[in-house]
Order: sequence, then structure tokens, then C-alpha cells
Amino acid sequence: MKKILWFRYDLRIEDNEAFNKACNDGEVLPIFIYDEGYWKLETSSSFHLNFTKESLEELNNELISKYNSKISIFYGNTIEILNKLINQFKITDIFTNQIFRNKYTLDLDQKCSELFVEKGVNWHQLQQFGIQLENRKRNFWANQWNKFIDNGPQTIKANCKFLTTETSSIEVKTNPIDGSNIQKGGRTQALSLLNSFLEQRSENYQKEMSSPITGEVACSRLSPHITYGTISLREINHAIDNAKQINMSFNKVKSLRSFRSRLAWHCHFIQKLYDEPEIEYQNMNRAYDGIRENDFNEQYHQAWKDGLTGYPFVDACMRYLKSNGWINFRMRAMLVSFASYQLWLDWRKTSKHLARLFTDYEPGIHYSQFQMQSGTTGINTIRIYNPIKQSTDQDPEGEFIKKWVPELKEIPNKLVHEPWKLTYIDQKGLGIEIGKHYPNPIVDHHSSSKIARDKIWMVKKTEEAKFNAKKILEKHASAKGRR
Repeated sequence: MKKILWFRYDLRIEDNEAFNKACNDGEVLPIFIYDEGYWKLETSSSFHLNFTKESLEELNNELISKYNSKISIFYGNTIEILNKLINQFKITDIFTNQIFRNKYTLDLDQKCSELFVEKGVNWHQLQQFGIQLENRKRNFWANQWNKFIDNGPQTIKANCKFLTTETSSIEVKTNPIDGSNIQKGGRTQALSLLNSFLEQRSENYQKEMSSPITGEVACSRLSPHITYGTISLREINHAIDNAKQINMSFNKVKSLRSFRSRLAWHCHFIQKLYDEPEIEYQNMNRAYDGIRENDFNEQYHQAWKDGLTGYPFVDACMRYLKSNGWINFRMRAMLVSFASYQLWLDWRKTSKHLARLFTDYEPGIHYSQFQMQSGTTGINTIRIYNPIKQSTDQDPEGEFIKKWVPELKEIPNKLVHEPWKLTYIDQKGLGIEIGKHYPNPIVDHHSSSKIARDKIWMVKKTEEAKFNAKKILEKHASAKGRR
């Protein structure tokens, strides 16, 4: 029996059910495919590519050292590559872990399924997130997820012969982004982050996760590793359980409990995407159709993308993100909120830009959060972030602003949040001209927020929006499982 082990978003050996099932006997060809169409999507970028390459390199080295094998890596049309390999090796079975990404991969998987049926190949898709794939029962979701996550990491065994095939040199083409401080990929990095988080950095996780200054250290930073599967959710959960057995402060126990809940939160949003793939490209609540689409200001969009909106904290966050490929959750929400409300930009366009910048881009979370922060679900609180309040709350001394918006580094701390309030004399004395060296506010956030709130509420109060919201709650809202 000859099989393909197709690595996708599961770039690890440990706790990898597809690896376990594929390698229990027979002959196995481990492969990875850079699908050329996927990497040309406007949501793909060099941030994702670099992380993938580093993770693949370490995975390949592990296969060499443990099993004297290696991954055959391809770039091109996935269907053509798979068809060629099936014919060349007389493949009978293909093993993957099931992935939930976007419409492109959904369509690609459908084409793969059709190819495998045509070729008489069995496609074994394994579960790695604990979501409900069949017989969806919302009331039992939490209970089933807890059983999945508490099951613990699988013990890996390989009782097969590994196959290899020659591949040519690969140059993957994608959207280039110049970032100077992108997280490194690979399992070693994932384990190091997990250990440092559990041992030290999680102590003040709940208190420090909201600010971009403290969040950089206080957050686990495991999100891209979860996205690309260099570590599994069950491994993380198992490590948390082991850490709780050690004597630790009450504060740290609370922090780890809060962090663990986010593992469930991650899967909850993957479940939403599985249940309703359309949330990637259409309003969850269709009553909001047309509210922004025909009123898009490209000048505002470009200023937001460039970090030149005239709101220092918003611009600092965008510039930090462009350099680091990551920013903490609250600041992501603020960036989306500002684009969606103050600038009144359609989330379907702004979401593509941030998808490229987020090294940890996870479509299930990404599009649900964009719709929540844009007010198009009809079931969530309308949360319009005040950029000045966020600035004074999260960066009271202006240190983050001055680092990432150096044009303002000479401005006194109290005024750096609202530099347009500097008098003409102050600007002359500081050697800065607002409107020339740094832009004036692109909009008045008070009036633009009010206009946006009125527009959203006008739709939210309609019978159509209320009816749709009820259906959305029935389909997607969290429900406690029976104990």
C-alpha cells in the first residue's frame, strides 16, 4: 500500500493524527505543496511565506533525524501535482488533517475530492480542532470540545517505509511586505514560547494583554504557531494542565484559565467558518448589504494602510503591525473599528490588508472579528473605539507613539495624543508643522462616530435585521453543553 502524507497547516510530527494514521504501515510519501493560486491571493504575503518556510525547514530536519526521510516540496497547480504523484507512485490513500481556510481552499478541496474519486484514491481527513463536522448539535459543542482538548496529545509511532521524489528548486511568488521583526517559524520557537509563557510571561497576562507595550511580552505569541500547526492545541492545553499542578500565584492561575478559554474561542470561530463559509465575503446579517459598499473612500483607505490618519495611536499601531506582523488583540479591534466607523470603509476591502499583515492570519477568526467590529452581524454590541481614549489608556506616556511615529518624538507627552492641539508658537518651538510633517486628523472622530452609529442603528432597528439576527443566534451563538 502506497500513501501520501500531505502536510498543510499541521507542520509538526507530534500530536499529528494524519501522520500517525498514514505511517502505521505501508509506504508513505510526505509532501508539502505551495499552491500557486493561493499564494497569489491578495490575502497572502511574504510574512506568511517566511513563517511557512522556516517551519517546513525544521519539520524536514526532524524527519531526517528521526526517520531518515524528508518532505518533497512542490510549487504549482495542486491538482496537477497530486495527479502526477498518484500516477507515478500508484497511490491508494492520501492522509491530511482537515483545514478550514477560505473559499479558495474550499474550492480546491472540492477539486481534490473529485480527483481522488476519479483515481480511486481514499482521502482520509483527520480532525485537529475538535469542531463538529457532522450532526451539528450546538448545545453539546462545549462538552464535545472539552473532551477533545482534554484527550491529550497522541503518542506518535511510525512503522512504515518512507518514500521520496526529486523536486526542482522553488521560488514562490506572493505579495512582498517589508517587515523587520517578524516572528520566526518552527516547532522549536513554538515550544520555547510556550515554556516562557507558562513559566514567567503569563503572570500578568490578564492585566497586560490590552496594551501594545506590555502585550508584546505578556501575550503568549503562539498564534502563528497555532495557525501553521507547529504546535497543537492539545499540546498547549496539556502543558497548561501540568503547569497548574505546580505551586503558583492565584493571579497566574487566573491568567492561565483565561488563556485556555481562548483555545476554545479559536475553535468556536473556526466552527463558524465551517458552518457558514460565506462570512468571508458577505455580511453575516444581509440586512446590512449596501450600507458601505458604494461609499468607499480610497484616500481614507490608503491613509489608514500607511499609518497616516493623523491619529497618532492608530498610526503607531498600524506601523508597528507592518513591521512586526503581529499586534495584540485590542489594538487589532481598534484598527478595524476606526476603519469601519470613523472612516466608514467596507470590511471586505480592509480585511484583505490586515490579512496580509497578520502572520497569524486565521480566516475563521479574521472574518468573524471584522464583521463583529464593523457592526454587520446584527447580534453584537456596536463598539466604536475612541482613538484618543485608547491612546491615553494604553500609552499614557506616549512612549509607543513616539517610537513608531518618530515625527512626534519632540512633542510633550500630554500633547502627543492630540498633536493638532499644539499652538502655532508651540509648533515653531518644537520644529514641527502639523499638516506638513505629520497630517491633521483625516476626520473628526466625534462627528464621524456619531454618523456611523446612526447609520448602523438605523439598520439594526429594522424588522429584517432583527429577524436575521435571531437566525444568526440560533445558528452560531455559543451554548453551554450538558454536563
